[in-house]
Amino acid sequence: MNEQLAKLLAREDITVVEKPVRTASFDLKNRVLTLPMWEDMDKDTEDHMTGHEVGHSLYTPLDEHMEAVKDRPRAFHGFLNIVEDARIEKKIQRRYPGLKKSFIKSYKKMLKNGFFGGDIDYINSLKLIDRLNCYFKLGRTAGVEFAPEEMVWVEKVDKVVSFGDAVVVAAELYADA
Repeated sequence: MNEQLAKLLAREDITVVEKPVRTASFDLKNRVLTLPMWEDMDKDTEDHMTGHEVGHSLYTPLDEHMEAVKDRPRAFHGFLNIVEDARIEKKIQRRYPGLKKSFIKSYKKMLKNGFFGGDIDYINSLKLIDRLNCYFKLGRTAGVEFAPEEMVWVEKVDKVVSFGDAVVVAAELYADA
């Protein structure tokens, strides 16, 4: 388990646990990073998931997050998470450039293993929000396709800098869906 790495990257004494869950997560309030117990978990995927969730610990503000999702439909939470994931992954990889290689290798493996529901042809049949999620995780060269009129959303998500920006773009995407 990457407990020491997670604590060092997060620069705080977060709790790290492994559980039989579908994917990793970070509890902003209780400061708990949960990693899945996958049989085929390799070092790159463990480092990638640890880095991703540490990104939330460092860059997703609890109070602002609670306010952003308060009184909003559950589906909005998913939109916000996707936009926020794109933002925090960019930030954590800039802060710790050594993680970038693990992210790339891990996401390639996850695509190959069907983590995103299928191959790139399947991904290209998904709704815009799901294709955005895959595009920002898998990278520009993965082959995620967008119609010309959808490219405005790729550009908007790519330009998100603050958590407040993520909330605004997620709300616009949700309203447009």
